[in-house]
Amino acid sequence: MMNKKLKQWGIGLLIAIVVLAVAIIGTLGYQNTKEKQAAKLTTPAIFQTKATATYKANGIVGTTAAINKIVTDPVYNQMTITSVDCKNTAICQLVSYLVGNKRYVLLVPTGSGQTTVRVTGQYNQKTYGYDIKVKVTNPNNVKVGVDLSSYQGKIEADVLKKAGASFAIVRAGHGYSTEKNFSHFIKECQEDKIDLGLYWYLSSKDNKTLITDQEVLDQANSFVKLLKKNKLQPDDFKYPLYLDLESDTLYGNVPEVIKIAYVESLAREFFDVLAKAGYKNVGIYANKSYYETYLSNAYFASIKHKWYARYGYVGTKPTITLNNQNFAPDMWQVGDNFKIQGISKKRIDLNYYYDK
Repeated sequence: MMNKKLKQWGIGLLIAIVVLAVAIIGTLGYQNTKEKQAAKLTTPAIFQTKATATYKANGIVGTTAAINKIVTDPVYNQMTITSVDCKNTAICQLVSYLVGNKRYVLLVPTGSGQTTVRVTGQYNQKTYGYDIKVKVTNPNNVKVGVDLSSYQGKIEADVLKKAGASFAIVRAGHGYSTEKNFSHFIKECQEDKIDLGLYWYLSSKDNKTLITDQEVLDQANSFVKLLKKNKLQPDDFKYPLYLDLESDTLYGNVPEVIKIAYVESLAREFFDVLAKAGYKNVGIYANKSYYETYLSNAYFASIKHKWYARYGYVGTKPTITLNNQNFAPDMWQVGDNFKIQGISKKRIDLNYYYDK
């Protein structure tokens, strides 16, 4: 009799456990569904009012255009711009930037299709809103991507895809610190089939004094260790492993006459460590000032992959001059205001990659 009761009690407990497990899985699934739904493309609030005027424009992925050249209303160039947005960020983005006290806006196409962008502003205590209906094509198959670090938190890769990104360059480390969200970003991108590249920001240990050779070697070895820990092979990366050379700790008090040669020696040391570990597809990252001041010799000119930060540039493939030659880098960082629709507080760097 006792055995029968124990058996019944055991069956009841098993049923209760199963019910509880189903409930937990259902709750997690519901939460995940809610997160996915929250990231769906919705019409931004900026479009709730009627436009002052409407214009048309054609956009090409890989090429930016100035909105003040599209909007012909004289008020546009006199008003103070207060907000910019797009109905579908997977087709087009607006990137705003300041020059002195004046704010300008660039049209940045991100994918084939048609959508509407709006710029609003104020003039003489009145609000104006200009719509531009944009038709975007991508005849040169230019890729659009982002670069990710802990600044964005643990952002989900499927949300990036909805915003028009096909690749991500993930920060692996900053000086002596490895990226805390590295494994999360890698897993997300691999699961959602977003192509990967990486970058490492080279800097001295205290982020103040001149970097030493040993610090360069330490960081290069940390990079390799991180890759091995995450079981990442060279073939896992469709995009290069970049070295960010914008830290002033790389230049410091080095005499001007040898600064370029000194930075070259640092880059060579770093890349040698990666090459010995099998990671040979590498590149460099910098803005116009750093490229043309410190990275302008024959060695840096010979590096195949150049990632170029050039904000506010109108046109396509901005060039840089290195070793008395003009180069059009294969990746252009257009701006730092890539909008992730559905996650209004997070903005990410936007990049164009030009296949050669």
